[in-house]
Amino acid sequence: MPLYPYQERVKELIQAGKSVILQAPTGAGKTRAALSPYIENFFDRDDGSTPRKCIYSVPMRVLANQFEAEYKKLSSSYQRRNKEEIKVTIQTGERPEDRELKGDLIFCTIDQFLSSYLTMPYGLPRRLANLNAGALVGSYLVFDEFHLLDPDSTLPSTLYAVKRLSRVAPVLLMTATFSESVLNALKDELYNAEVVLVDPDEARLIETSFGEKEARQRTWQVAEAQLSASAILKKHKKRSLAICNTVRRAQELYRELRDSVKGKDIDVLLLHSRFLQEDRQEIEQRIKALFGRDNSEGSVIAIATQTIEVGVDITSETLHTELAPASALIQRAGRCARYAGEQGQVIVYPVEKLSPYGTDSENSAWGKEMKDALDWLKEHNNEIYDFGKEHEFVNRVATPRDESILLKLSAGEPSRTEAINNVLIGADLVSAGRLLVRDADSKRVLIHPNPDEITLDPYLANGFNLPTKTLFGMLKEWLERDIDVDWRVRRLIESPDSDESNRTDYGWERLSDSSQLTATQIIVVNPELAGYLKDEGFVSDTGNTDFVSTLPDIEARAEREGFSYHQESYEDHIKRVLDAFQDISLKELTYSAKALEQAAGWSDGSVMRAVWLACLFHDVGKLSTGWQGWARAYQKQIGMPILNTFAAGHTENEWKNQEHKEAESAVHKKHPKPNHAGESALATAQVIAKSFTQESEKDLVKAILTAITRHHTPFASECKTYALEVQAESHIFVTLDFVPEGIRKRVNLELLRGELKTIQNSFSNLLIAPDDTFGWMAYVLLVRSLRRSDQEGTARGTRQEA
Repeated sequence: MPLYPYQERVKELIQAGKSVILQAPTGAGKTRAALSPYIENFFDRDDGSTPRKCIYSVPMRVLANQFEAEYKKLSSSYQRRNKEEIKVTIQTGERPEDRELKGDLIFCTIDQFLSSYLTMPYGLPRRLANLNAGALVGSYLVFDEFHLLDPDSTLPSTLYAVKRLSRVAPVLLMTATFSESVLNALKDELYNAEVVLVDPDEARLIETSFGEKEARQRTWQVAEAQLSASAILKKHKKRSLAICNTVRRAQELYRELRDSVKGKDIDVLLLHSRFLQEDRQEIEQRIKALFGRDNSEGSVIAIATQTIEVGVDITSETLHTELAPASALIQRAGRCARYAGEQGQVIVYPVEKLSPYGTDSENSAWGKEMKDALDWLKEHNNEIYDFGKEHEFVNRVATPRDESILLKLSAGEPSRTEAINNVLIGADLVSAGRLLVRDADSKRVLIHPNPDEITLDPYLANGFNLPTKTLFGMLKEWLERDIDVDWRVRRLIESPDSDESNRTDYGWERLSDSSQLTATQIIVVNPELAGYLKDEGFVSDTGNTDFVSTLPDIEARAEREGFSYHQESYEDHIKRVLDAFQDISLKELTYSAKALEQAAGWSDGSVMRAVWLACLFHDVGKLSTGWQGWARAYQKQIGMPILNTFAAGHTENEWKNQEHKEAESAVHKKHPKPNHAGESALATAQVIAKSFTQESEKDLVKAILTAITRHHTPFASECKTYALEVQAESHIFVTLDFVPEGIRKRVNLELLRGELKTIQNSFSNLLIAPDDTFGWMAYVLLVRSLRRSDQEGTARGTRQEA
């Protein structure tokens, strides 16, 4: 099927390297508009001139699930026509299947994008905090339903990110309902951007493009009382959909309806964000089948939350919705009479509380808009709303709030920039981090009677992602409930940042106050306090449901991801890391490196040279007398001694071997294992600096040194005293044969700094700061490549020796 005119326009602009702000009605094919240029470029322009990775961010997990399934099938069909396949992945709190953003086309929720950009990625331990940010640099970024982002947190934080990232790759912001003032303001925020609007005439043509003669018709009505089971049943024909603002309200309404239809031939389904993945997918599939375009079988009522209000391809005869902001109401209405020729009714019900859209005050931004929306709807009660009418509704009701948002964005930019910089350097991950992603901020909730059984990697245990602000109320109730249990709630504790090992040690600490909730990503609840029901999902008020969080088979993953090491020489390790870089990162970096060089004004090939040098020199600090002395003492302790002339890159250490653990502990008492990352950076700083001659590339040099310093600990900023061994230079000299000749010729090992006798406070001056925009982008790009290559090179060494 050919593209619509507006889709062709979007494709032309994106392929020309421009960013786009797109406004199109629900059901008009925005996803196809977004991905057509990327897919075409992926197969037809495989020369490094366009982004190889696309990160598609959505506000709701159900959208990520739907798009991932759809485009995985399409990817298979593309592979049949082309030799290469687009690797389609998903990363959400519910389905953390691409925690390191390795896919080509990644569907994720906005919290995953933002937390990755802010170097506090949800789903990864703090040890890997700086791993994902580099995946965003040079990627084609798509943001669907942009208008649903919280104007006080996720919206300005995302704008901060895309304003910078759009300097090196196209960005597409899509909305159905932003007012024109916001669309034009967004254009000014992005680099080299244009606005694309779908006018009412084209919208009508799209509606009737499947051959129907009549456009769809939706009649809007305002109810006098709050949403109830009786109100739904009174209007029910064959397919009714009710959307509630909170999970608790949806569960209450579901129970009420379930009891009301007993003995009647009516199916009642519930869908929200707190189901286990397999149950949620089953419910989603049932809803898609029962509310599909061509289905007319049976009688069904579905109760849902915002999880279903955007993008889901379903239709209903009657849509019942609690009052929400104008943009959300328009999105919800898109699930009623969705297709040309259909007629439906949208009924809006007043609410007692404004949650989750803000405080229960009509003076708040959301409160005022919701009140204005209700008043406008009453004035236009029982009228038919087409795209033009819906646009009129949004412009009339949302424009005042949108304009106040624009003023707040401008006024709050200095303080927000300061907060973001503090997060990026690891200074304020708790309070500032929550401020920046407050609306999307969530915690993983596990249920287990003995949490120590899931400490190997709690991030992989099956559980539930709940908004932090919702958890505050639940936690208070759990702590105060009149029940006799040994413990109630515990929070996850991770090993400190100073540890340069590739392992994270976990433990649990009793959580006795709500203030402790912000300082962790995962909590575990006693199963006597909370539970899980297959038809209702996670229930905070019902315990003893027989559900317990479990871990997947983790032993194979432990071996694969470097929990074990085998002894290897320094030279062998560096070669394996450089080989891994060429295999897993080189192609992905081709576009990003060129785009960053062009944006920053750096010389051709400078960023790729920087990655080679970072991988080449990242472990020079291991050639110190202290580190090699520790390695020899440890190897002797386990009965596998090494010669003094042998430079170890890794020692023998199997994660399940108790003797190795005891040996490590015994050696540590006499000879603590020194750090090596900051030492590697300082020792090679002059060598690296002399490899770049352009004055503007000083920030790139800082980026390399920062990547080396932080390739184990993401916020490291110090270097301890050290002295390289006498033979260190000869070991490094061997590794020069592993890099391209053009890079090798630039390396002068006479500039190595052989020792540091006293700790210098000036070391931090060698590191890049977040306010150096292009230097910081280079740093996160380099450290991602280095960490992935180091991880894979280490794993190859482990497999080779095994």
